[in-house]
Amino acid sequence: MNVLVVESNPGIAQLLSSFLRRCGHVVDEASYGREAIRKLQDSRYDIVITDSEIIGVDGAELCKYVKSHFQDIYVIGISGYLSALKDLADAGADVCFSKPFDIDQVRKAIDCRTALRNPSVRMPNQNPSSPGKLSEFFPLVI
Repeated sequence: MNVLVVESNPGIAQLLSSFLRRCGHVVDEASYGREAIRKLQDSRYDIVITDSEIIGVDGAELCKYVKSHFQDIYVIGISGYLSALKDLADAGADVCFSKPFDIDQVRKAIDCRTALRNPSVRMPNQNPSSPGKLSEFFPLVI
């Protein structure tokens, strides 16, 4: 999967990017919203992970942009603020995680997305006759 990590905190961006690369994903980074929009226009991504507190275009605005221009991109929102998580969810984020987040939960959300995009891959504990939805495995805000 091609992943764009949008995070202004270099430590968190590095942690996410390094972890996702070790999981076999191709990862790009953007530090602020306008940079993320340029990258989205120039490259193809399957997943965008965005913090709510980014410079210029905030995470909720970026999420709205992604959902209006690239409906197939899966958006993971992250924030340390409960109100910002709600804003991300209202803007169309597919799943949201509160900071500090469990990196393994992010991996599981991406694994679920990958499995749901590939019908030949079954989710753990998934009924074989049901294609499943990501919301069955993850509530909107974790």
